[in-house]
Amino acid sequence: MITILNASKQPVAVLDDYFDDEISEQINGAYTLNFSVYLDDDKSPYIQIGNFAEAEGQWFNIIHHRRTRAESGEVVIAVECEQVAYDLLFTIFEGGFIHTGSPAVLLNRALEGTGFTVGTVQPTGLISVDLKEGVSARAVILEIAAQCGGELKFDKYSISLLTRRGQDRGVQFRLGKNLRGIVKDVNGQSGVVQTAYEIDVVELNTLPEFEGLEYFELGDTADAIDEELGINEAQRIIQYAFSPKRRINSKVVIANYIDGIQDTIYRIQTTTVGKDKWMYGVKIGPDDGIVIERYDKLARSIWNADEFRMQKGNGNGSYSDALYFDPINEEYEFTGIVRAGQFIGGSIEIGSNFSVDEDGHMIAEGAEFSGDISASTITGTEIEGGEIYGSYIYGAEIEGGTVIGATVMTGDVGERRVEMRSGYADIGIFSGSGNDNVFSILDNDTTVELLFEKSGFITSASGAIYINAPNGVYVNDVLIG
Repeated sequence: MITILNASKQPVAVLDDYFDDEISEQINGAYTLNFSVYLDDDKSPYIQIGNFAEAEGQWFNIIHHRRTRAESGEVVIAVECEQVAYDLLFTIFEGGFIHTGSPAVLLNRALEGTGFTVGTVQPTGLISVDLKEGVSARAVILEIAAQCGGELKFDKYSISLLTRRGQDRGVQFRLGKNLRGIVKDVNGQSGVVQTAYEIDVVELNTLPEFEGLEYFELGDTADAIDEELGINEAQRIIQYAFSPKRRINSKVVIANYIDGIQDTIYRIQTTTVGKDKWMYGVKIGPDDGIVIERYDKLARSIWNADEFRMQKGNGNGSYSDALYFDPINEEYEFTGIVRAGQFIGGSIEIGSNFSVDEDGHMIAEGAEFSGDISASTITGTEIEGGEIYGSYIYGAEIEGGTVIGATVMTGDVGERRVEMRSGYADIGIFSGSGNDNVFSILDNDTTVELLFEKSGFITSASGAIYINAPNGVYVNDVLIG
């Protein structure tokens, strides 16, 4: 019996009068249901794309149907179906599927959000799956099975990954017993000779008088024996096809190898980079140019004629610029730490308080320095601190500590100033008229010209003190000359 289900998996029609029916399953390969019915007004309208066929406890997508009028005038509808894992063809990993983990972890990741669940997973250990560009979830689970050497088992929307399907039940397919026909297929196209046997068998187990005899399943080890052809080999059943209406005359393929799905619908195309398609983490398109993205979406680079970006991602597809080049507008932006052996040329501006121009002139507002500062000239309003060493210091005020250096002048040469000369004990007060002194105490590193002592004595090195005062000289209010 075949039941037609609607998109909600509700029964809408039950088919009893069908023919040319066959369920065929290949290990890690196609799992299909095909059947034909005569057109009628009641049930045929439900045979449509989007509905399902249920047979042998499995659900199959109706993916193709064709109507043909026979010579008798009757219309035959031939229907092709795929087990519902067919839906995984339409879940696409645009950026590829590149992960390492246990088969159970990777299978759960591949089926996340698909509506499928993970059943039994027997293989263990770590495997790596590296499928690039737009790859389907169907291709991913096949690759997981291939990498761990496991075999997939489908049960409606549950997918198991087994170490091996079937077992060795001692089953024999023997001419004169249950073997109706056999084809030996030897293929060396891959460079390795592969031998398979296509066998038409009578399923004795389904006959009441032979119940339990020669029972077999997909994946079992079976002996193929045909003495006339000299065939006597034990190999695994890698494909099994039978009629769900009457499982008596069935077909099996036994071989010492397991092929993946051969239909092009399952092949992974990796020969070209298509527009806006991913390959090896690279996508080329008209909008962004070249986009290079890590598999875990933690980093991405974008290249085109107008800009270059290196971006940091959060793993969920959101990115922010870490490095941005805009050559047209001459803008180059960095975030994070920039390390370099040398910076040459240009200017530097940090915020609004620090800048260095192309000539090396620095402006720093509210800056703090430690260590030694060496300079020929320091110009400013106030300098506060302990000790300042230098040749010339120009400024309005100097407070605190000790000033050690060359000559200290309150004005430039030729201007009114007080001058303390470096290297001598000289003090001079200049009127600004030429270089004339108004008041001087001169040492000149030879003889002291005028010495004012702490005791109150005024001594002249020349032996005399000359006072020129037209209106008199007074000492303690007494006119002395």
